[in-house]
Amino acid sequence: MSNAIESQKVADEKKGWKGLLVAAVLSVLFLVIFYLAIENEPDYMPSKQQETNQTSFKNSPVMSKEALAEAEKQRLATTESQAADTGMKNMQQAATETHSEHSAH
Repeated sequence: MSNAIESQKVADEKKGWKGLLVAAVLSVLFLVIFYLAIENEPDYMPSKQQETNQTSFKNSPVMSKEALAEAEKQRLATTESQAADTGMKNMQQAATETHSEHSAH
């Protein structure tokens, strides 16, 4: 009987060492993945966004003076046309209100 008990203890010890080895390997694997996740910040983190904005500003192309002048002309033309459209709408609205006041009397 003592042979059976001893062989059982040896088998249990082997299982224990195997379990300990598996736990150690899994722990190391988890720690490596965790370390990599911490070191590589995703793009949506605030510190990464500031870094990206600074580098994109430095790398942005500079427009020539002629291109800037043309862009300003186009912006002014767009602003003037929007102002003219707004003025026309206001005049039409005023005319409609005046016409409705006259027909109400």
